[in-house]
Amino acid sequence: MMLSMEIASIPATTRNQITPVEQLLGIDDEPPMIEIVNPTEGYFHFSGIKLFPTIFNIVADTMGFGGFRVRPVQVSVTDNVDAPEDILVYMYVYENEQGNMTWNSDRQLHERQWIGPDLGVFTMNISAQDTTGNTASVEMSVWYYCFIPE
Repeated sequence: MMLSMEIASIPATTRNQITPVEQLLGIDDEPPMIEIVNPTEGYFHFSGIKLFPTIFNIVADTMGFGGFRVRPVQVSVTDNVDAPEDILVYMYVYENEQGNMTWNSDRQLHERQWIGPDLGVFTMNISAQDTTGNTASVEMSVWYYCFIPE
C-alpha cells in the first residue's frame, strides 16, 4: 500500500508530460489543454476568415460576420497521454451544445462550423475530455451576425 501511494505521487516533470511509471500504471489525472485557433481574439472575421484587428474589444473578445462557414471554429487540443484525435471535443454556444468538433488530420485541429442566422454577443465554450475522463474548457465571447440560413 505504501509503495502505490509513493508511485501515485510522482509528479510529471513538466505540464503535458507523464512519467514512465505513471504511463505504465495508467495514471492520468491531468485534463487536456485547449487553445482556440479560430476565431482569433481581437480580430474581425468574415465567414470565419480573419480580416483585421478590431480597434476596441468593447463588444466581445472577437467579431464574426457571416458565420464560420469557409473557415470553421478551430481548436488545438493536447494531452499528456492521449493523441489529439482520441480526445472528445464539444462546442457550446450559451450552454447549448452545437455538437462534436471533428478531427482534421491535415490541419491537426478539431473543427466545427458555426452557421445559421443570428445576431448578438454569444459565449462560445469549447470543452475537451480525454479517455480517462479528465475535462477542461475554455470560453470566448463572440459578436456574431449571420443572416444566411443553414
